[in-house]
Amino acid sequence: MTPPASRSSGVRLTTGQPSRRLHHVSSALVGMVALTLPLGFFSVGYSALGSNLETKAAVKAEIVSQLVNASPNLWQFEEHRLTELLVRMPPEQEGEQARIIGADRQVVATSPNQVPWPMMARSAVLYDTGDVVGHVEIRHSIRALLAGTAIAGVVAGLVAWVLLSFLRRLHRHEQAMRATMQEEQERARVTLHSIGDAVITTDAHQCIDYLNPVAERLTQWSLDEARGRQINEVCSLIDEHTMQAMDPPIGQALRNDAICSANTEAVALVRRDGTTIGIEESASPIHGPQGDVIGAALVFRDVTATRRMAQRISWAATHDALTGICNRREFETRVETALLDVRQNGRSPVVCFMDLDQFKVVNDTCGHAAGDGLLRQISALLQLQLRPTDTLARLGGDEFGVLLDDCTIEAAQAVATDLLNTVREFRYVWEGKVFTLSVSIGLVAVTTETSNRTEVFSAADTACYSAKEQGRNRICVYQSSDADMAQRRREMGWASRLTQALEEERLRLYFQPYLALAIPGSQGQHIEILLRLIDEDGQLVPPGSFLPAAERYNLMPAIDRWVIRNVFMRYRDLVASMGGPLTCAINLSGTTLNSEGLLDYIAEQALVHALPQGVICFEITETAAINNLQHATQFMKDVKALGFHFALDDFGMGTSSFAYLKTLPVDYLKIDGSFVRNIAHDPIDRAMTETINRIGHLMGLQTVGEFAESSEVIAELRSMGVDFAQGYGVQRPRPLPEPGPKPQPVPVAEPVTSTAA
Repeated sequence: MTPPASRSSGVRLTTGQPSRRLHHVSSALVGMVALTLPLGFFSVGYSALGSNLETKAAVKAEIVSQLVNASPNLWQFEEHRLTELLVRMPPEQEGEQARIIGADRQVVATSPNQVPWPMMARSAVLYDTGDVVGHVEIRHSIRALLAGTAIAGVVAGLVAWVLLSFLRRLHRHEQAMRATMQEEQERARVTLHSIGDAVITTDAHQCIDYLNPVAERLTQWSLDEARGRQINEVCSLIDEHTMQAMDPPIGQALRNDAICSANTEAVALVRRDGTTIGIEESASPIHGPQGDVIGAALVFRDVTATRRMAQRISWAATHDALTGICNRREFETRVETALLDVRQNGRSPVVCFMDLDQFKVVNDTCGHAAGDGLLRQISALLQLQLRPTDTLARLGGDEFGVLLDDCTIEAAQAVATDLLNTVREFRYVWEGKVFTLSVSIGLVAVTTETSNRTEVFSAADTACYSAKEQGRNRICVYQSSDADMAQRRREMGWASRLTQALEEERLRLYFQPYLALAIPGSQGQHIEILLRLIDEDGQLVPPGSFLPAAERYNLMPAIDRWVIRNVFMRYRDLVASMGGPLTCAINLSGTTLNSEGLLDYIAEQALVHALPQGVICFEITETAAINNLQHATQFMKDVKALGFHFALDDFGMGTSSFAYLKTLPVDYLKIDGSFVRNIAHDPIDRAMTETINRIGHLMGLQTVGEFAESSEVIAELRSMGVDFAQGYGVQRPRPLPEPGPKPQPVPVAEPVTSTAA
């Protein structure tokens, strides 16, 4: 990686001047080649020829000098002999001529060869006893040398042309490389200026040589100010968790020649003004042409917002948004950790469940905003009563949980007492209204015998519910030997089993018929739909084993809707199987009666299954109706408008039964079995039954005597004028007929002599 030459001034690497210089150098080199080769050839040839002629002239001069010494007075006249000496010693070559010139510069003798122009000449002195008497001159044509020089010039021209072509191609290639390099540098410059990451490059000594604009903005150092400074001075890093200084990873990248990053995810950059920002960073070595490390690049980005968002998400995943304390998930995690700590270190924490007793009053009176304000204030008050090592959590609604770390049950009871008193003494004021509160608290000790978190929560919930049942505003410690708590634990087990049974369709419908006491069969058949359950082993479970748990854990709405759907769906098959007219009575629990959407569900199912009007009678208990009289009355009116009937079940148990009776739009009055069971022997029960029957008839209602378990009771009911009898004395509950061939009818007109167990 090579940073751009200049960021601020826009200076770029140019190719003009170096290209012109290279052009001049190459031209000079070609010219030198074109000139040097022929000139060198001529020079060398000329020099060699001259040396050769000088040698020949010296040899000939020596031979002639010997002749001169022998005949000093006659040698000039022996022209023939001198000519022969000039031609033969040494032999004369073509294009070469030798001659002897006297002291008076007169030609004494000459060889016969002619020398074409141009020529060159070399001479040697003649001596006669030491005196110069003339000289020998050899002339030689240089035409051949000039021809060779011309050929050398042609060759030199060809070589120069080839060299020039090569240099031009090299020049073009160099220009292309420079253009490519400039383009790459420009692209790198633009990229470094455009990317969202900060980039800092250093040399091998960790001195800064480049910052891109993002790095300038994040560090608050300009490039001019930072250039040449140590990386630690400009880019100061710390660990966000420990606030300890950290070395930038550039040093490690330089030492290890590898990409490196910090060893922690919580890296923060200390800016020039002292503020910090969270960053993610990595450092890479920069290599030179030879592969050696010449520097390093540090790349980092601002992740402050991302890190804060992650922290908020993490906080939201473990805390309750309304109160700011731990939520149920985090509480479960900490209890799991406490269980592990118990097994490994023998510590003994205590889990506490708390349920505000009058929270619904505040919500219903002043609205949810008031309820939210109450929960926030209560959470803050409870937190003040706990140690820093303890955990307070909102489990949902008005339920809170506390994990008391390393605490005995006795110490936990003292803490729970403080919490209970704090809530009891608290006064919540909303828009001029003052509310007092209380709390029910359940405690359970976590020991090595505790198997899992579910068991802990189940026990704490059981203890808390027991505290509410005992009168609220109290503390209850879970004891596994307590019979009531054991019963509630069994009910809690039934909650999950019932949910699974609903999913697996293991509920079964049974029925029990009414016996018409006036004129048998005159009003058609009446049956009450009953419910049974097939457990995981295929055994039949009576309703008394699972319905209390369904009531407590709010599963009755789902169960009742299952019954409604199945009875509506099978009604026509029931008429085909049992005969008609047929009226089916379906029980609705109090929680179902108050559940949202029930009216719409009944209307929808009746429409889907094309149910005739007047064939379904819904039974609600007197207690369920009275607990929310206004809602129950309106609901009954709306359902009756759809063509359904209503029966008031278990009538007579309430203290104000008759006062409410004329308010409720019912069609049947079912006399509570506690009166009917003993009417043959107890005059008070008989009188109560007669009174209820008489009032019911005065109001135009039909009456049903429940728990008619013997023919004697049935006879008494008939004598009183009760319309129907129901009980084991009429018929024991039987499975509701499945669709298929019509079975033999079961006679119900005559009572069955039996006493049900």
